[in-house]
Amino acid sequence: MRNDFSGQADVVVQAGVLHVHAAGYRHPVPRQLPPDVPHFTDRAECLERLTTWLDLPDTEAAPVEVIAGPGGVGKTSLATYWAHRVRDRFPDGDLYLDLRGHHHRDRPMTAEEALDRFLAALDVPGDRVPTGVDAKTALYRSLVGNRRILVVLDNAGSVAQVRPLLPGTSTCRAVVTSRNTLASLGVREGARRMSVDVLSPSHAVELLERVAGECVGADPEGALVLARHCGYLPLALRIVAERLTAGTSVAELVDELAAARERLDVLAIDDDETTAVRAVFSWSYQSLSPAAARLYRLLGLITGPDIGVRAVAALAGPGEVAKALTELVSAHLVQSKPGRRYQQHDLIRLHAFECAEADESDVDRRAALRRLLSWYANTAVAANRVALPDSSSIELRLDENPVPPLEFADSQAVSRWWDAERANFDAIVRQAADLGEDELAWQLPVALFGFFLIRGGLTSWIPTHEIGLAAARRRGVVPATAWLLTALAVGRRGVRDHVRALEELDEALVLWRRAGVRWGEAWVLRDIGTAHYELGQDREAVAALEGALAMHVADADTWGEATALKYLGKASVRLGAHDLAMTHLRRALAIRTSHGDRRTIASALNDLGSASLAAGAPTAATDFATQALHLNTEIDYPHGRATTHELLGDIHATAGDRAQAQTHWHQAADLFASLNHPRATDLRARA
Repeated sequence: MRNDFSGQADVVVQAGVLHVHAAGYRHPVPRQLPPDVPHFTDRAECLERLTTWLDLPDTEAAPVEVIAGPGGVGKTSLATYWAHRVRDRFPDGDLYLDLRGHHHRDRPMTAEEALDRFLAALDVPGDRVPTGVDAKTALYRSLVGNRRILVVLDNAGSVAQVRPLLPGTSTCRAVVTSRNTLASLGVREGARRMSVDVLSPSHAVELLERVAGECVGADPEGALVLARHCGYLPLALRIVAERLTAGTSVAELVDELAAARERLDVLAIDDDETTAVRAVFSWSYQSLSPAAARLYRLLGLITGPDIGVRAVAALAGPGEVAKALTELVSAHLVQSKPGRRYQQHDLIRLHAFECAEADESDVDRRAALRRLLSWYANTAVAANRVALPDSSSIELRLDENPVPPLEFADSQAVSRWWDAERANFDAIVRQAADLGEDELAWQLPVALFGFFLIRGGLTSWIPTHEIGLAAARRRGVVPATAWLLTALAVGRRGVRDHVRALEELDEALVLWRRAGVRWGEAWVLRDIGTAHYELGQDREAVAALEGALAMHVADADTWGEATALKYLGKASVRLGAHDLAMTHLRRALAIRTSHGDRRTIASALNDLGSASLAAGAPTAATDFATQALHLNTEIDYPHGRATTHELLGDIHATAGDRAQAQTHWHQAADLFASLNHPRATDLRARA
């Protein structure tokens, strides 16, 4: 397996200070706020309070403002409306995330997933994102430190979600919306909290009038009744107002909604916050065209946070969905997002799910979800062909889908799709398993392996592959079980769980041999050797790597051959077999040069430099290191540069030039620190 990374600048964090190593580099200015809110009504006191908070000196203001209130009351609208009006006071950008804290079926976004999204918005490439919440939080806070950025954390479910996402600097401000009070944020972080309730009757009518116009003023008593039927909730009021704009009278809507409310009151549950708006949703649903109503309830089946238009088409099956989507957006039952993506308010999605349970047969619900999940699998396979054209994989016999998978012009297009869908990948694998669709539950992580490998999705890598592995075991599919064990071990190595990785690789090796898949066996042997090397078990590493090398050579797999030679050379150096090490590493360099991959060429040069120094040839080591540094700088590969600077420090230390050695070690430490690599601590101790 191979992956290539490059970037525009080295983001280095040392002692809490941000450093950027690139001529002319400019910080990205993210602008992530949702679209502005039209017809905003009331909340004058809330807006004034937020602005007064913003006007306070940075050193005196509370760092966080929590907007708390029930679902559908307009917390997001308030935060969004205010943020748009003060946006120019945050020249370094605004960050926004829906944390999905109260979704009825999908799990809330974890703090680590949210940090991944923020770091991507701040232009940190996936290969430079460290592992773990603490490390990601430290990098995030270093990136926003001394900058003026507004952070809006919407729909938070818990303090644990929010705390790692707070900027931690007085120059930034954070606004959090939640149905919970998040009281401990006030205790520990000094957060302020304001409560938002439903609109007053007069302001509820005002909102209806702003959206629908004169027809509301013509029947003020009826408008008050209509507002009362909506529970004075802004979400419900906007839905009703849309019907008024279509020409239905206030009196007619009062009669329709009263009847709907009467039907649904028998289903009401004490303290169920959806009771106030369920009648509005039901009545609005009954008013949809048959095509839009069907799409509405099918959208209630998905568990991810949003969905793209082609995925919507796969969910719905053959036929045109654009008109139905337009109708749902116009009725405020679906929100349109940039990039032709769509989402539903969580209360609306709950109602849509209820409608699907009531009005769609189990067969039709399962068929819709199978179409959606198979479309994702087919599109992921198409993405892998572009992003990893040289990689090997087991055969996936995927369902044919009436909606063709996306086509990708290049790896950049693949990355854009991966990033847009990142938050959905975990959800679709879990949903496949929950449906009992074991075939899809193991096929999806196999198809998504390129995303995990290249974009660094460690947060979802291990859990999705564990789900897929369990499904493959249930189905008794040996190649799938072997693949998922091997890929899962790669993820374990990413979090440095080498012992667990070896256990899974040993099991995978048995299965690959049983299945008679030579490239799979070679892949496992190579990874077993690599894990042993990382654990300092050089003789065990050599034994496994020599087995892998023999298979790669026999199969004319030069990429695998070069990878095995790399670690054979490194292990041979530690065993004192310097001539053998140089032979292995020179052959690896020749192969990498024939492939033309500058990143791996530079890596091979680094390996030769280290081997030369260990063999007592500092001049040759310097030559190799100089070439490697040039290439790593040219392609802006920070890990390679760090390795080269460490090597150059070792070379100067061997020559007795302590000052030059410390200069290179400090540079290496800075680069390793930006990657959250433990070598940073080791090098600082040496320097």
